[in-house]
Amino acid sequence: MPDSVFIIVGLIAVSTLVLLVLLAKMFRKAGPNEALIVYGFRGPRVIKGHGSVIFPLMESCRELSLELMSFDVAPQQDMYTKQGVAVTVEAVAQIKVRSDQQSILTAAEQFLTKTPAQREGLIRLVMEGHLRGIIGQLTVEQIVKEPEMVADRMRSTCAE
Repeated sequence: MPDSVFIIVGLIAVSTLVLLVLLAKMFRKAGPNEALIVYGFRGPRVIKGHGSVIFPLMESCRELSLELMSFDVAPQQDMYTKQGVAVTVEAVAQIKVRSDQQSILTAAEQFLTKTPAQREGLIRLVMEGHLRGIIGQLTVEQIVKEPEMVADRMRSTCAE
């Protein structure tokens, strides 16, 4: 009788240990600078700043960085002002995904399957297009004398 009690207690201890190890492997955490996009049978979810259990075979997750991205936006060709004057423009873009759930899901939809280089190239093209449109509406004097106005227009155009 006492041997069977030790066997049962041992089996319960081993089972508990195995269950805890499985739960630990299924638990994923998101740091303060990232979001986990969980998708599967419960639909898409955003986990930010805490953790969640991801059930294998039924759910999967990917990480999305919420850090500030900074890169040069230097168009390959000259841009033309309202007066038709060719100008060379150099700019630095800083982009960050907003921390609300809808913005994170939108960014995940657009960027999650892309490599960082592809993501940067896509953002650079969009920023360059906006910059080209803004420069095309201004005169050379406005660009030179009011660089803050150019920056404000860029910010308001690209904020969303």
